[in-house]
Amino acid sequence: MAIRVNDLLDLSKLGKKFMLVEPPEPYTKFVDGKNTGEIEGYKYSIVLPEFLFEKIEVKIEQDEPSISKDVIEKEKSLEVKLEGLQAFVYSFNNRVGISFRAKSITIV
Repeated sequence: MAIRVNDLLDLSKLGKKFMLVEPPEPYTKFVDGKNTGEIEGYKYSIVLPEFLFEKIEVKIEQDEPSISKDVIEKEKSLEVKLEGLQAFVYSFNNRVGISFRAKSITIV
C-alpha cells in the first residue's frame, strides 16, 4: 500500500499510538530565511505503529526537552502523547514535504 500525502495530513489516520525512539534534537530559529542560531525548540522522532511504522519528526517550541536523552536511551522506545498535533505542507527546492508540530509531548 502506498502512502499518500492526504493520509499524512488526515491526522486521524496516523493512529492513536505514538512511539518516541530517539532523543530530542534542538532546532534553530529562522528570521527572513536566515538562521539566527537561537534554539527555538526540540524535534522528536516518532514512529507510528498503526501507520505502517512510518517515522515522522515533530517539532515542539520549548526551552528544554520534555523527555531527557537519558530516559530514552534507557527505555529504547517510549509510548508518548502529542498534544495539539498539526501537519503542514511546504515546498522547498521543487519538492513537497510535510512538517509536524505539537504543543507538548508526554510519556504515556
